[in-house]
Amino acid sequence: RSLGQQMSLLVERLLALARLDAGVDTMRAQPVDVAVLAGQCVDLVRPLAEARDLQLKVRCPAHVPLVADPDKLREVITNLLHNAIEYNRPQGSVSLEVERENGHLRLEVRDTGIGIAPEAQARIFERFYRADPSREATGLHAGLGLAIVKGYVDLMGGSIAVDSAVGQGSTFRVKLPAGDDKVTR
Repeated sequence: RSLGQQMSLLVERLLALARLDAGVDTMRAQPVDVAVLAGQCVDLVRPLAEARDLQLKVRCPAHVPLVADPDKLREVITNLLHNAIEYNRPQGSVSLEVERENGHLRLEVRDTGIGIAPEAQARIFERFYRADPSREATGLHAGLGLAIVKGYVDLMGGSIAVDSAVGQGSTFRVKLPAGDDKVTR
């Protein structure tokens, strides 16, 4: 990416956080098929995964109806997949699992990457926090992605948690209220 693209991405992310802070970021909830949306997110990051020799796996039912903000959900999934690729190791894998359970939608992004130290796990959703300080603070690595992910998940009434072991990888779990399980097509 060029410096201009990186700056543009950084500004976009700062604006997203400013909107969240000001409480003016609204939910544009509409019926969405999470299976289709997840597929689009995976297609978007696939070239990056292939370039790093990573296996990308998806486990998702054929049809997952949900009433949510598709743009925010897309941002959440893409960001988590992107991080799973970025902080992985060669010949590693990234998996995305989507499932409806007990009135919730569960999204899980698992990687075989470098993992996150226990002291860092509590802070990774803070803006500008980077668990790996050796990274350049560019538009991609300014420590804003997970802060936005958490902001959007909160806005959608959900929760996000991480489970990680250094050197073994990380699993990010997002739970969103699925509302009425009898949603029709």
